Amino acid sequence: MKKIKYIATIILMIGIAINAYAQTAKTPADQAKQMQVQLKLSDVQTSKLTVVLEQINKEQANDKAAQANFKNWQATHNTKAMINYVLKQMNANAFRIEQILTPEQNKTFQGMLKERRDALNRMADSQK
Repeated sequence: MKKIKYIATIILMIGIAINAYAQTAKTPADQAKQMQVQLKLSDVQTSKLTVVLEQINKEQANDKAAQANFKNWQATHNTKAMINYVLKQMNANAFRIEQILTPEQNKTFQGMLKERRDALNRMADSQK
């Protein structure tokens, strides 16, 4: 039973991490297009956002230390550490995205982030 709960938690966490910037989006361009609709971005903002999301993806793919940490956390069932890492990355990446947004768009974006953070924090709290 404990193993099933752990697997369900990991699946949920991975789902949230994948949806960090857009639901069901696969590529940075897809994510940017979804955010264009959600945040009412201009074409110029969407282009800038695509570049930022591509940079984030590239950095994450090249971060061997983070990949090793995730493997270790998975092996030791340290879901809380994974969630904390995802939250930290979300905050760092959000700052980069905020630079592209207008104040009104930023309010909407902050609401989206709050929902994601709250969900991750609930998961982390359940791991205590």
